Amino acid sequence: MIPKSTTLMFLGRSGSGKDTQIEMLMRRPDLAGAIETNTGNILRKMATKDTILGRKIKWILDNGKLMPGWLSFSAWLSYLIKEAKGDEILFASGSPRRLEEAELEDCALEFLGRSKPVGVHIKVSKEEAKKRLLLRGRHDDNEAAIDSRLDWFDEDVMPIVDYYKKDGRLIEVNGEHDPKEVFSELEKNIENYFLKK
Repeated sequence: MIPKSTTLMFLGRSGSGKDTQIEMLMRRPDLAGAIETNTGNILRKMATKDTILGRKIKWILDNGKLMPGWLSFSAWLSYLIKEAKGDEILFASGSPRRLEEAELEDCALEFLGRSKPVGVHIKVSKEEAKKRLLLRGRHDDNEAAIDSRLDWFDEDVMPIVDYYKKDGRLIEVNGEHDPKEVFSELEKNIENYFLKK
């Protein structure tokens, strides 16, 4: 269904269920061996270190600010360099978050002999995302930080969605349903996308 060396970049507001959908995909027997990069988790791990960078990342997370593009890209690329062995399918969450990152990731993947990534946009409204994040209750999910993250999605991530769409590299699903329903639509849309290629 998904060709080897494919990279799917999951995009969606915080709380849209990107990681849940990736988890469900990775449980499929035909996708055994796929790897996942979760840039948010990599950065949260870095934030626990008492270093100049760790403290800065912690401050950014605690205040709901956006990481600089070079930092998110570096975290994503270092994981990929460490984990990718060849033609695995790669699912990415939490990156790219800015257009410059998307362009850098295109270049990095092409350099590694892989196809340009395909964006997977899980669409949820701002109101639904906020409700889910408040219920989730992660330590960096206070109301001000949530509002800030939801605002920068429109400003910084939507241009990436448009960039992938213009290039014919975008799959979209409605993320407002039950996770199993979303997954069913996701599988169907991924299947249709690669059948047309």
